[in-house]
Amino acid sequence: MSMKAIFLRKASLPAIIITLSLSFLLLKALLIIPGFAHADEQSNKAARVTILQSSFAEELSGQNASPPQVFLVLETQWENIHPKQKIEKSKKEGKVDRTMGVGGFAGRKSSKKKEEYVDADVMYKINKFSDHAYLLADGLAFALHPATENIPGGAKLNQSFSIAKQGEVKAANFAFLIPGDAKNLAFQFFDYTYGHIRIPIQGDPVQAGGTGQPPGKILGQAGTDLVEFATHALNFSPDYMGKTAPEGWDYAVVQFSGKSLSGKGIRDIIQIQPQENTWLAAEGGYLYLCSESATSRNGFIRFTPEIYQYQEVAFLVPESIKKYKLGIRARNTVLHLELTSETIKGFPKAMSVHKDGDIMEIHLFGTRQEQGKVIIDLGIQSFYDRGGLEIQMEQQFFLLIGEDEHTVDSEATSLLQHHPPEPFVVPPGTAIRFELAFAASGTPTSIRYRGYESEGYLKF
Repeated sequence: MSMKAIFLRKASLPAIIITLSLSFLLLKALLIIPGFAHADEQSNKAARVTILQSSFAEELSGQNASPPQVFLVLETQWENIHPKQKIEKSKKEGKVDRTMGVGGFAGRKSSKKKEEYVDADVMYKINKFSDHAYLLADGLAFALHPATENIPGGAKLNQSFSIAKQGEVKAANFAFLIPGDAKNLAFQFFDYTYGHIRIPIQGDPVQAGGTGQPPGKILGQAGTDLVEFATHALNFSPDYMGKTAPEGWDYAVVQFSGKSLSGKGIRDIIQIQPQENTWLAAEGGYLYLCSESATSRNGFIRFTPEIYQYQEVAFLVPESIKKYKLGIRARNTVLHLELTSETIKGFPKAMSVHKDGDIMEIHLFGTRQEQGKVIIDLGIQSFYDRGGLEIQMEQQFFLLIGEDEHTVDSEATSLLQHHPPEPFVVPPGTAIRFELAFAASGTPTSIRYRGYESEGYLKF
């Protein structure tokens, strides 16, 4: 059943050691919406899983589902059906050879007896439910919600679950946050050792799992040899996950999906840290890193094999900008996915350009005076495809006014609308535009740049 997770970071669907039995207690949640009484079961070679009850809830363990989303709660039962295996009776009884291996050779003839065999149970073990159990809804996979651990009988997401003996039964409850208007629902359990298990909940289980392609409206698609993505929607809101955007800013919320392509017979979950590896690219070359994610778990957004998994990320952006592309870094490959049908232009024409060897180019676009500061408009185009470029703005950029040289005012820079991303890392082969503030006055003459392979001056 083994599935591991690759971090693009990597994450893995751990192997089930033998057989599984799930039991789900009927959740007495607040605001229960009519659900379904089940006795549906499916088996693989080692486990029989039965859904005893499913129900919908608008609130679960003190958490509210944001419409049109809704919580789905499953009561399940798991039974170990793995066939017993014959083992040597002496091994089962734990007998020890105290002759240190010499046996009958220690001064007497060997009296080797015929070994007796007995039937022994085989344990069925799941390392983490969070790696194996999903809810399928109209072609998308949804991960277990953290509220699972707080409901009566809720399974522990990141602890092992095992059933020691054949015929033994255990219960575990699950909670998922899914679209309230989904027509086709099924419970999916990945097991690459003994066989996957899919149990219908509502509608057609085949349509619940989809065709292997991204379902619904697709704005853009891109992929690598390990993972592929599709964007579905871009919306703007002054609030996100209980946080309010500062004045003049909005949360740009991106709904997208992805599917792991890694592995052959056994495939892996792909994990990406969204705050460092996803961003929105705006007109003119500005980038805005991910600030929040409604679907991240332990700091990662994850993508299952075979079935596209739903994810949602949010970016704090100026409320005046509405056109973006989604950027995703998967290891050292950068992908760009469309979010609108409109063309997004890159850098404007620069006043001055300095090429830092084969690593990158520095573009100088302009300057202005603001509240006693000199603001410099710059851009970096990375040519480095083996990793991101970490920029130390205080150590690499210096403003010259006459004979005087000034370093970056980090505090004032952080207050600029187009401040550099934090951390200031330029993804492989990517262009990024930003502004730097200097505590200075007068007419700038040039910017001195200390680079990786060269040092140069960009003149105004």
